[in-house]
Amino acid sequence: MCPAISMSVVGSDLWNASAHTAISVTYRISAALKAHVNTLSLAGKLWRIDRLLANMLEAVYTGAENPPPNMEPVTPERLTAAIAMLRNLHSALEGISTNIQRSSLNNTSLIGAPTSSIRAHADDLLDLAETLEIAMNPDIGSIFDRSIEEHRRGESFDLQDIYL
Repeated sequence: MCPAISMSVVGSDLWNASAHTAISVTYRISAALKAHVNTLSLAGKLWRIDRLLANMLEAVYTGAENPPPNMEPVTPERLTAAIAMLRNLHSALEGISTNIQRSSLNNTSLIGAPTSSIRAHADDLLDLAETLEIAMNPDIGSIFDRSIEEHRRGESFDLQDIYL
């Protein structure tokens, strides 16, 4: 023990108040660090799912542009399962994005950027699911034929001509 410190100072009320204040601040700093670590962990997971979604969509787009030569036809059951999976994934991603936005976590660049990207990927997944649903319709050709005929007859309008 340092002889310059009086024993009466260490046990005094002022010393106890200072020590408790220091402990309180220390615990607040510790909690803030844990929250920061949680934020970094969340950001890392968001960036990871963003990369996974980007790679998945890129594989779909590449496969659509350059289909493999010996590709077997897709059964309606597999197509229905794929549509359900895409819709479930979209719903989960929208839920995550909404919860992040509600909790104001998207105000940081670490979390805001991947959240915006994930939301865009979720919209792309929903578009893909809807496209597959349309492709399952056996009358898709007749739908486009009727649309072309309506356009030729002048029964269609440009969106620029429609005012709200």
